[in-house]
Amino acid sequence: MNNRFLLFYLFGIIFLTISCADDDEITPELGLSESEFEVISYFKEVALGFENGNSSEITRKWGSNMRIVVRGNPSDANIETLEQAISDINELVTDDFSIKIVSDSSFYNCYIFFGSGLEFLEIFPEEENNVDINTTGYFHVWWNNNIINKARIIINPFILNSIRQKSVILEEITQAIGLGNDSPSHPNSIFYETSINPGYATEYAVIDRELIRLLYHPEMTVGLNENQVDEVLRDILNKE
Repeated sequence: MNNRFLLFYLFGIIFLTISCADDDEITPELGLSESEFEVISYFKEVALGFENGNSSEITRKWGSNMRIVVRGNPSDANIETLEQAISDINELVTDDFSIKIVSDSSFYNCYIFFGSGLEFLEIFPEEENNVDINTTGYFHVWWNNNIINKARIIINPFILNSIRQKSVILEEITQAIGLGNDSPSHPNSIFYETSINPGYATEYAVIDRELIRLLYHPEMTVGLNENQVDEVLRDILNKE
């Protein structure tokens, strides 16, 4: 009788321990929807590091306003797309960051060139390892202590149709603010790209807007790795 009681007692302790362990595992997930977990996953895929070079996979973003000077031969449609992208980004950010186009070439920190790779290299010959005659779009950013402070972008309208021009403008300007990776995960995203499909999104998907909003949220800081980003994003989304 005593042995049977002891057996039931031990079984109860084991069951309680397992239940508590399970509760601990799901506690961080309480309050978040499936779509919010999808946003967290996509953020870590797109916002950590950059597709070009070998930068460490941590968060980076601008610490000052982006001032864009536009050069080359953009069409009216190109400028309209760029201005719409700027407007969309400015509406989504909440940490005092903003983007504007400036005319004074001595006052810019982001240079956007519409033209061929060869024309771009005449201005920036040091980019010869990154840009060539077949380049459709490319961005290059510089940072200090993981705070971005300079960018160059080329859009080549001569080898892109009007739809692809719009898509590349959106992608390059958004990658230059710190969302620097392509991804095969979401076909409607501007970051979508596979080995056989470069992506043709001509507007921000809902999940793209969330990534922009969360990168430029006051609680999102630079230099965060995957685990730290996960914690910060869960906290932000739980508070909302």
